[in-house]
Amino acid sequence: MRRLHEMDVHELAETIAAFTDETRVDVGRRDLLLKLSAGLALAATNVGTAHAHTAEPSQVPLASASNMSGLWLSQYLYHSSGRDKELEGQHYVVFRQQGGQIDGQSLPHSTGSRLAMNLSVAGAVVTGTWTEETAPDGYYRGATYQGALQLLLSPTGREMSGKWLGFGKNFKVNSGGWKITWVDSAQSPRDLRPYHLKL
Repeated sequence: MRRLHEMDVHELAETIAAFTDETRVDVGRRDLLLKLSAGLALAATNVGTAHAHTAEPSQVPLASASNMSGLWLSQYLYHSSGRDKELEGQHYVVFRQQGGQIDGQSLPHSTGSRLAMNLSVAGAVVTGTWTEETAPDGYYRGATYQGALQLLLSPTGREMSGKWLGFGKNFKVNSGGWKITWVDSAQSPRDLRPYHLKL
């Protein structure tokens, strides 16, 4: 484990490539590498969850090694019953992380809609709530919607994908896919200004 920790990415890649070249198994090299990378990702996740059986829920360590603060692109899908089609909502969101808690606020949107998120990170699992104030002049006339979401963080820590849940206009529980992708580490007003009204 110490040797693995000391290796840089290129040395690790060369070691794995040499291993797959020497392996006399009737499996494609690409398939073997995909299985290996998936196994490593699961192992990394299990490190954060292995203590869950012995510790109280409040004492489970939050495995967020990298700081997720910065600018992210939020994209979610929803079905509009009134228009009978699948639509996508997009916002640039600034995340500010403190420990395992993340506060997200959208940048000014061309339609005037605003999105806020409160998330908790535990290992590769991101759980939280969302609130959206829809565009004042849009189809939903400035209505406010809210709900829950749960996402899985990719091994690179640069993408989250999962599902949202929330009430619709007729108090029916709706759900859909949600993806959040890292864009930039920018947090200052000056660095974020180019993204204002971009969507």
